[in-house]
Amino acid sequence: MALLLTLIGVLVALAAQGALVLFLLNLGPLGIDHGEPINVVAALAINISLLLFFGAPHSLMARPRFKQWWTQLVSHKAERGVYMLMSGLTLATVVHFWSPLPQDIWSFSSELVRWALFASFGLGLGIVFWAIFAVDFFHFHGFRQATTDNAVEPPFTVRGPYRFARHPIQTGLIIALWSTPDMTLGHLLFAAGMTAYSLIATLMLEERDLHKALGDDYQAYVRRVPAIVPGFLIPGRRSR
Repeated sequence: MALLLTLIGVLVALAAQGALVLFLLNLGPLGIDHGEPINVVAALAINISLLLFFGAPHSLMARPRFKQWWTQLVSHKAERGVYMLMSGLTLATVVHFWSPLPQDIWSFSSELVRWALFASFGLGLGIVFWAIFAVDFFHFHGFRQATTDNAVEPPFTVRGPYRFARHPIQTGLIIALWSTPDMTLGHLLFAAGMTAYSLIATLMLEERDLHKALGDDYQAYVRRVPAIVPGFLIPGRRSR
């Protein structure tokens, strides 16, 4: 049952993530700027509510204290699968009910600039996938937990993009969010909201949990590697 639930959760999450890519690229009926515009104030209220609807439970369910309580109700083997399911459903809700705000912020007509920004978008997605595979793809999605009674967190190691930034998933996501040749008010709101969520959840919550869990090893890692902006892009700072 845990494996089936995890499989469903991962499929829902991957489908929602695929929809998010089309959403950000303005492709298909659910493009971020597609649909009938409504009153700006009402659209802002709806969209901010959707961002909070995604961010609040997504972050809460990732906290160790919540997991301790939650696994008294849900099997430890299914906990990650349930999280993936919730993440996919909330993200799909945001994409489906987003209210367009098509007012232009910037728009580039140069084909070179447009393709450079699309390439940057692809780079951001590539960093996200690289970061997931660099740790443990199957643990990240809950398959290891669902198929064994004693699954443990992957050991703390620094590999792949984690050599350059402590939170490369957020690095890649932020790059993708802002890499668009046609920035509208709606896209700006979504990018700013998701960037703010990523920074708050990572720097204020996840970092605190990691310091508690990993102690001196993580302290040394923090001193050596920056959080979001890769170390090789920061003058005078070099990651090893």
